Amino acid sequence: MATSPIYLKQSCIKTLTAVEANRDASNQHEFNGVTQLKQIFGNTRVTKDVVFSIRGMDVLCEDAITWYDARENSPDRSEFRLYFRDNYVMERAEEGDNIIVGIDKNDKVHIILIKQSNSDFEGNIPNWR
Repeated sequence: MATSPIYLKQSCIKTLTAVEANRDASNQHEFNGVTQLKQIFGNTRVTKDVVFSIRGMDVLCEDAITWYDARENSPDRSEFRLYFRDNYVMERAEEGDNIIVGIDKNDKVHIILIKQSNSDFEGNIPNWR
C-alpha cells in the first residue's frame, strides 16, 4: 500500500522537471540515467517489473520499466535512461513533485510519487541523490 511504509534497500530521489512530468512539454516518458540510477540498475539493458504509487494515497499500478543506453551503438558515449509507459500515477505527476526510485528487500522496483501537497514532500531536489 502507498499509505504504509515501504522499506527500500537502495533508492534515490529528485524533484520532477517539466520534461519528466508534463506531457505537453515532452512526451519523453523517461528519467535520465545518472550515477544514482546506475548504482541501482547497473550498466546493461534490463526490463523490470515495477510498482508505481502515490505516497499517502491508496493508489498502485504495476507495469514494466526499461533501463537502457540510448547511445548503445556509439562505442565512445553512453546515455542511460529509465523508460516508463503512461500510467495512472505518472499522469498525475506535476513539475515540482518529488519522485523516488528504489528497490525493496525482495528486489521489487518501486517508483513513488510524492505530491507537493503531501507532508512527506522534501522540497526542491534538483539532482538525484
